[in-house]
Amino acid sequence: METVNFGIDLGTTNSLISKYDNGKLEVFKNPLGLKQTLSSAVAYRKNKIIVGDKARELLERDALNVFTCFKRKMGTSESYFVPNLNDNVTPVSLSTLVLQELKNFIHSGEQVEEIVITIPSSFDTIQSNATKIAGENAGFKKVYLLQEPIAASLAFANQGELDIQEKKKWLIYDFGGGTFDVALIEIDDREINVLDNEGDNFLGGLDIDNLIVEKILVPFLEQELNEKNLWQQFKETDNKYQKLYYELLFKAEEAKKELTIFENVEIEIDYPEEDIYETVEITRNQFNNLIAPLVERTISFSKQVLTNNNLNSSDIERIVMVGGTTLIPYVRENVKAQTEIIVDTSVDPTAAVGIGAAFYAGSKPKTIKKSETIIADTDQKENIGNNFQVFYEKSSNDEEELINVKNTNKVSGYYRITRLDGGFDTGMIAFDKDIFAYVDLLEGTVNSFELKIFDKNQSELYSSRDIKISQGKYNVKGQLLPQAICLEIDDIEYGETRLEAIFTKNSILPLKKVIYKTASKTIVKGSDDLLQINIVEGDDNGLPSSGLTIGFIEISGKDLTEDLIKGTDIEIEIKMSESRDIHVNVFLSLTDQEFKNTFTPTERYISRSKIDKDLYVVIENLDKELQNHGDNYELLSKFKKIRDNLIELQIELTLLSDNDTTDKKFSIDNKKRELINQYDLLTRHVILDEEISNYRRIVKDIEYDIETDELPQFKERLDNIIKDERKYLNSGNKYLLKSKIKELESLQNVIFNAKDENYVYTFMNYKFNSEIFTNGKKAKKLFDEGDKAMENKDYKALKFIVINLYNLLPDEMKETKKEMNNKNKTGLQ
Repeated sequence: METVNFGIDLGTTNSLISKYDNGKLEVFKNPLGLKQTLSSAVAYRKNKIIVGDKARELLERDALNVFTCFKRKMGTSESYFVPNLNDNVTPVSLSTLVLQELKNFIHSGEQVEEIVITIPSSFDTIQSNATKIAGENAGFKKVYLLQEPIAASLAFANQGELDIQEKKKWLIYDFGGGTFDVALIEIDDREINVLDNEGDNFLGGLDIDNLIVEKILVPFLEQELNEKNLWQQFKETDNKYQKLYYELLFKAEEAKKELTIFENVEIEIDYPEEDIYETVEITRNQFNNLIAPLVERTISFSKQVLTNNNLNSSDIERIVMVGGTTLIPYVRENVKAQTEIIVDTSVDPTAAVGIGAAFYAGSKPKTIKKSETIIADTDQKENIGNNFQVFYEKSSNDEEELINVKNTNKVSGYYRITRLDGGFDTGMIAFDKDIFAYVDLLEGTVNSFELKIFDKNQSELYSSRDIKISQGKYNVKGQLLPQAICLEIDDIEYGETRLEAIFTKNSILPLKKVIYKTASKTIVKGSDDLLQINIVEGDDNGLPSSGLTIGFIEISGKDLTEDLIKGTDIEIEIKMSESRDIHVNVFLSLTDQEFKNTFTPTERYISRSKIDKDLYVVIENLDKELQNHGDNYELLSKFKKIRDNLIELQIELTLLSDNDTTDKKFSIDNKKRELINQYDLLTRHVILDEEISNYRRIVKDIEYDIETDELPQFKERLDNIIKDERKYLNSGNKYLLKSKIKELESLQNVIFNAKDENYVYTFMNYKFNSEIFTNGKKAKKLFDEGDKAMENKDYKALKFIVINLYNLLPDEMKETKKEMNNKNKTGLQ
C-alpha cells in the first residue's frame, strides 16, 4: 500500500516540508541557503514574485510590496493591495505561493500529488477549508489537514526514547508565530489519543513584535517626529509612515530573537525622510514585562484544558513546548512556575510540527481507487457481512501482531491473509470457530494486509485490503472536532430557535449521522415560504447567533412538487470529512424530493458594526445582571470583569480606523466571542440553578401531595420521570431540564385534579384578589356561586367555577405559550 509520506507545516512566520517513508525521515532544505525552514513571506518585484527568506529581507527596502503573517487572515474576506501589481491578493493566493515554493525543496524531482498540511487546532471550519483550497491551488490533488498539536506530539513521541508502561497525559503547548494552541493528549505504549484542546488564532509571536513597536519604538518616534497617535497612523492604509511601520516590525522580530540569548539589544532606527538615525535599547527585563499579559493568557488556556477535564497539574506528566515563541526564556519559566508541571524542551520547536506531519503522512494511505472494496474502520473494528468481525491493533512496536476474526454464526470454510508487499502469506487455512492469526510486520512502516474468506468449496465469499498496522511508530487515534456542529431548530414551546448538537465537541473525525425532524410549519407549493437548514459551528447550549454558520440550505415553496405539511417527517444526513468538509442531504418524504449540498466555505466577513452591536447588547445585558444580583458578590465580580473587558474591546474598536491594515479587527472579534461565551456560560448557570431549584421544589411538592393525600398510584409515575435525575441535572442543558419540569408539572396537575377539594385554595386566592379580573360583574356572580358551593361542600361545582374565573384573568396572568412567527421559524422541530 502506498502512503502519502509528505507533510507540510504551513506556518505564520516559517514553513517546512518533510517526508517519512519506510522508516526514514527527511526534512528537506532550501536549495538556496540550505535552511530547512522557509519564511512565509511573498514579495512582488516588477514582473517577479519572490517567496521565502529573500522576500522577508525586502521588508527593509520595499515593505509595501512584501506580505507576511497572512495565515492569520485565512478564511476571511480580507485582501492585500500590491502597489507593484496595482491589484489585490488574498491570504489563500499568498499561501498557495508558499506551498508551491516548498515543493521546489524536493530535490529528487518526485511528483507529490497528495499532501498533509498542518493547521492550528483552534482553526474553525472556514479557516480549515481555506487552507485546503490553498493546497489544491498549489497543485496537490488531495490535501489532508492535520492539527498542529497532534503533529507536534507525533514528532516528540516518535523521535524520543520513550519507555511508556502505562497511560500518561501530556500537554502540548504550541506558541507559534501567529497562533497559540494547547492540547491534552493521552499516550500509552502504542497510540496517542487527543482528549481536548483550547487556543487563540490571534495570539503569537507577531503580537509580541507589535507590542515592541507600539510600546517602545512608537513613544520614542513620537518625540522625534513631534507626532501624536503615531501607532494609529502606522496601522492605516496609505499613510506616510506605513513603510516605516513594516521596517520597524521586521527589526522588532529580530530584536525579540536576540533577547532570547542576550540581556539587552539595540534597535537601529533609520528614517532618512526625517533625518532620524538613532538607536533604542531594550532590556530583557523590559521585554519580559511587556509580554507578561500574553504569556498569562496562554497559561490561562492551559489551565482551562485541565479544568475542562477535571484534572490537576499532578495528573500531567509533562508539558511539551512547541513553536518558535517558546524559545523565549520568560515563556518557559512562567509556564513551569504557574502550572507546576515539568516543561520538556527536548523537541526542536521550529521543526516539530513539520516533522510530525511527515510521520502522520507516512501512515496515511493514498486515495484508494474506486474499484477497490473498502470497509470503514471504526475503533479498530470491521464488520464483514453479518458473520464476521475483525479486531487488530492499528499500531504496534512488535515484530508480529494478532488479527482476531470473530466467527459470530460459526460458519465453516477457509481464510487467507497476505501482506500486500508479498512478504507474508498464511496460505489457505480451514476454520470453523474464531480465527486467531499472527502476521509478520515490516519495521518502521505501515503494513497492509488482504483478508479473504472462502466457503467449504473454496469459493470466495469476501475480500478486503483494509487491514493496516503501523509498526514501530506512534499513530494517532484520530483528529478532534474543535467545536460542536449543530443544527438550528425551532423550539415552539419557548417561541425561539435553538441549537441542537449533531456532532459534539472533541468527537473523532470523520463523522456521519442521520437525524429525523418534523416540519414546524406548512410550506405551500409555489410560495416564498422557506425551510432553512442552518449548520452552525459552536456551543450547542449557546445562542444560534453566537455560532459560525458553515452550511446553509434554503428550500422554498417554489422548489416543492407539492405542499410540505406541518408535521411531515424530514430526514437529514450529515457527513463531515477529516478535513471538515460538510455534506448535507435532506430528504422530504411527503414530496419524495432530495436536496443536497457540500459546503467548503473559505471566507467569512467581519463587520465592525456587527461587532460593535454585539458588544453593546451584551454590555447592556450585563448592566441589568449587575442590578439583579446585588447580593451575590462572587457572581457580580465575574460579571463586572467581563463587562470591563468588553468595554476595553469597545475602545479598541473605536480607535480602529476604517482602513486598518492589520488583523486587529479579527483579534477583537475572537476576544468578543470568547467573552460573550463566558457571559453566556455564567447566565446559563444562573438559569440552570433556578431551573434545578424549581425542579427540586416541584418534586418535593409532589412527594408531599402523594403522601398527604394518600395517592400511591402516582408514585410509580413520579419515579419514572426522575429515574435518570443525575444525568439531566448535570447535563448543563436547560432545554432537557425544562422538558422534565414540564413532565412534573403535568403530573402535578393530574394529582391536583384528582381531588376536587383542592380547588378550595385556588378559589379563595382568586376571591382575595378579586380586583384583577377583566369582567368584575361576571366575576362577582361566580364568587357568589362559589360561596354556595363551599357551603354545600360541592367541590365538583367549585372546580368549574374556578375554571370560569381563570378565563376572566388578564392575558398576561395566564400561562400562555409564546407564539412563534412563521417568518422566524427555520421550519424544523
